[in-house]
Amino acid sequence: MKKLNKTILLLSTLVLLSGCALPFQSKNYPAWTTKGILESYTLSDGTSIDGWMGVNVGDKVSTKWYDFTANTIEEVDSYQEYKASDNKKLIHVSITITNTLEKDVRIDDEDFALVWDLDKEDRSYVYPVKDKTPKETSIKAKETKTIDLIFELDKNAKKPMAVYYYEQYEDGQKGNKYYIYYK
Repeated sequence: MKKLNKTILLLSTLVLLSGCALPFQSKNYPAWTTKGILESYTLSDGTSIDGWMGVNVGDKVSTKWYDFTANTIEEVDSYQEYKASDNKKLIHVSITITNTLEKDVRIDDEDFALVWDLDKEDRSYVYPVKDKTPKETSIKAKETKTIDLIFELDKNAKKPMAVYYYEQYEDGQKGNKYYIYYK
C-alpha cells in the first residue's frame, strides 16, 4: 500500500509541476525542444494562438504566414566589414523563410530578436543591427528567401541564447512565440 501511495504522490507531483516549465532554460536546465506548440488555445477559425515552441538550429518552424528555419547561429568577428563596438560581440543568424500564403508577406527588421540570461526573470534582448538588416523584406507568394541578421550584444553575454519570433497580427491579436535555441 505504501508503494501505491508513493507512486500516486509522484505522479501527482509530476502532473502539477509539468505546467511550470518555461521556454527559457539555463545551464542548470539545458535548452530543449518541444514537439509542437505548447500552452496555446484555438480560435473559432482554427488559428492557434498564445502558445510557444522551442526548436534547435535546423528545425523547421511553421507560423501562420510562413515556414522558417534558422540555418546557422554563430558568433562572428565581423560581418560585411562591420565590426562590433568596444565591449560588444556579434551574432550572425541565417534564416530561410518560405511564404506559405497565396499573397506577399513582409518581414520587418524587428520581427526577430536575440535573448539571453534565459535563467533570469528579467531577460536581456537585442534586435538586429539596423544598418546591417533591411528594414523590411518582401517575400512573394510561395517564394523562399534567406535573410541574414546581425545582433550586437554585450561581450559578456553567455549561452544559452535564443532567437525569438513572436506572431503579431494587424488587429493587435497576439500569436505564438517561437524560440530557436543557441546552446
